Amino acid sequence: MKNKIFNGISVIFLLFFASCGSGNAQKMSTSSPMFDKIVEFTKQKGMKNASVGFLLIDTKTGKEITSFNPDMSLSPASTMKLFTTATALEVFGADHQFETKIQYDGTIDKSGVLHGNIYIKGGGDPTLGSKRFEANYKNPYFLTQWADKIKALGINKIDGAIVGDAQYFSTNIIPRLRAWEDMANYYGAGACGLSIFDDMFEISLKSGVKAGDTTYVQSVEPEIPGLTFVNYVKASDSSADEAFIFGAPYDFEREIRGTIPKASSNFIIKGALPDPALFAAQKLEEYLKIINVVASKSATTVRNMSLNGTYKHTQRTDIHTTYSPKLSEIIFTTNKISFNLYPEHLLNHIAIKLLGENDSESGAEAAKYFWSQKGMDIEGMFVRDGSGLTRYNFITARQLTFILSYMKNKSKYYDAFNNSLPVAGKSGTLRGMCKNTKAEDNVRAKSGSISKVRAYSGYVTAASGEEMAFTILVNNYTCRDAEMRDYLEKLMVNMAELQLQTEK
Repeated sequence: MKNKIFNGISVIFLLFFASCGSGNAQKMSTSSPMFDKIVEFTKQKGMKNASVGFLLIDTKTGKEITSFNPDMSLSPASTMKLFTTATALEVFGADHQFETKIQYDGTIDKSGVLHGNIYIKGGGDPTLGSKRFEANYKNPYFLTQWADKIKALGINKIDGAIVGDAQYFSTNIIPRLRAWEDMANYYGAGACGLSIFDDMFEISLKSGVKAGDTTYVQSVEPEIPGLTFVNYVKASDSSADEAFIFGAPYDFEREIRGTIPKASSNFIIKGALPDPALFAAQKLEEYLKIINVVASKSATTVRNMSLNGTYKHTQRTDIHTTYSPKLSEIIFTTNKISFNLYPEHLLNHIAIKLLGENDSESGAEAAKYFWSQKGMDIEGMFVRDGSGLTRYNFITARQLTFILSYMKNKSKYYDAFNNSLPVAGKSGTLRGMCKNTKAEDNVRAKSGSISKVRAYSGYVTAASGEEMAFTILVNNYTCRDAEMRDYLEKLMVNMAELQLQTEK
């Protein structure tokens, strides 16, 4: 009998070592029924070469229920947003708002001529003009408001320029390790000190009726002065959007490659603004012209003026301040729909608040140090951006679950954090999952997916009543993404069905 038990345990550990990509043994808890489910998961199609990290804990007691490679460093994809948003809530508070100021320098003479410049001084608000927050901005109401405030000073002419000032953040707006195929697409936009309209534009493409036919750029919305395209996109039999935009920040030539469905008359792909601060200045210039306030010089930015040697530090006077939505609202959108732009800004804000620096790399180090001071073991954590888009982020299931537990038990901002999480079968990226199961309207979790990475991290209540936090990270699987999603959906249902014996 003892030999049979020993052989059974040996099989389980062999399965564990086979699944451990690094070949290093890690602690596992095997007493829960969930462990058998995880082992079964590792034997599914497409898992031979995969690495898996899993941790399930009771949030009330802190007791570990089941673990499987919980300390293996793995790419988290968008579950990285939990790290960034939780840090931002703890550092700034749920009610914090970011500011954008309209300013001027120089003097206004009696005839209404401003001998100086109008400045849009960005304060790192990622939501300025976003359609996701129309209730706040009535997009593009804020531009009309800015123009009216300038006019109200008696200014009818500007002997200078409208200047976008994005100095609040580093001019290196793209995280250093972002992939080339991502950075010029809307989901790859980085943190600019002066962002506008989600730093996004739309290209309308028309395709031929046969696969391989040429496509044509029909329009760009909003229209961006000076932006040009080299279009190599072809029509395809596939119904998928396989078109990608390529280009560097501040570069106004964009190359488009890939395919879109054939016979499309208005197929929309979305790009990242090449220079958000410049575009903000150009839009304000446009709105000022509507009310007959004209600048003698073309809209520009502090960065461009610095590059050509014309920028000087001057005394400025504030005209108006625009406030962002509350941080809790920004984080709600960030996690609910997994929007990448906002956490990239938040990481830079964390850097400014904690270190006095203004770049994402400093934000990453500051955030890691913050959590180490809260008791997290940060060994094996590598943070390269705030959104999880880069493959060079690495984190463990234990570290993500630590954040979930901390926010549940110790944070004043748990409600804001928890409310931002998609709910299985109901909202966000989990809307279509776990329908008609015990996990529906029970699992609240952030999903994550990039190429060959799938992850979920959040909260679930067991059938026996225990409130639990979990993280599962899967890297380098070879099955289809839809199959992996189904496998992980089943695991979430398994967690919701758990009948755990409460210790007396």
